Amino acid sequence: MKRSFIAVFAVFLLAGCGSGNNSSTKVTCEQQFWNGNLAACLPKGWKILSEESLRTMGIAEETVAAFQFDTPHAGQLDTITVTLEPLSQDMKTGDYSDANIQAVSALPDYKLIDKITSFIDGQETAVHVFSARSSPDLPIRRYYQLSAVKEKTGYTFTGSFPLSIEPSEADQVLFILKNISFADPGSEKKE
Repeated sequence: MKRSFIAVFAVFLLAGCGSGNNSSTKVTCEQQFWNGNLAACLPKGWKILSEESLRTMGIAEETVAAFQFDTPHAGQLDTITVTLEPLSQDMKTGDYSDANIQAVSALPDYKLIDKITSFIDGQETAVHVFSARSSPDLPIRRYYQLSAVKEKTGYTFTGSFPLSIEPSEADQVLFILKNISFADPGSEKKE
């Protein structure tokens, strides 16, 4: 009986160790994006949507880039969009990020999941992970959002996903957002 208890306990212990939120999959850059203003590094399985595709899909003009995962999850294609907002005055990245976090907290069924300190070109910002409905008639989704300022333009990177995603998927999204830059990645290689 004691041996059975120890064996069962060991199985539960091992199962518990493997079910954490941390994925052991290492995410690497497979494709570099640069549009003259911003750079992103995309892992395997992600593609860049063309501007023509964005307009055909009816995406708003302020969306300047979008990245999409090739494989559907929960019947939808995971997407990260990049929008820009001309600012009437100088603003620091951290202040812009805080303002955007405050703005989305008013969405229906908003719930903070995590707020992760991040940096874009040395400027502190945050990856804001939350769940909400984008409108009252739509299902609750999980969002990953990061905001930053370059000169007098605010940029917001927003990933929209099913409420529950695999840790490996979350790792990919965080990799993309944490590797955003306003510097030309090609100029770094030349130096």
